[in-house]
Order: sequence, then C-alpha cells, then structure tokens
Amino acid sequence: MTSKSIPELLKRSLQSHMEEADLRDDAEMQALMGKLNTLSAKVAAAKAQVMARRANKKN
Repeated sequence: MTSKSIPELLKRSLQSHMEEADLRDDAEMQALMGKLNTLSAKVAAAKAQVMARRANKKN
C-alpha cells in the first residue's frame, strides 16, 4: 500500500475546493499549485532514494 505525500494530499484538497467554487483558479492559485508540484516531485525523489538505499542494504 502506498500512501500519498502531504503535497499530493494538499493539491487534491485544493483542487476539490476549486471544483466546488470555494476557491478561485487565479494566478495566485496557479503559482501555489506549481510550487506544490515541485515539492511533490522532490518528495517522490527522496522516497525513491530511501527505497533504493534500503534495497541496497538488504543485498
């Protein structure tokens, strides 16, 4: 079972609020979503690095 990272959960929540018209899809929101995308990619890379190190230690 894989869990979602905090940035991914936050992105999903913000998207849901935009769909419900609680938040506007403006320049500020686009900038925030871009930053969350960048952070999410960094988190995924860090997780992959940890998993690779764990796999190397088992061998």
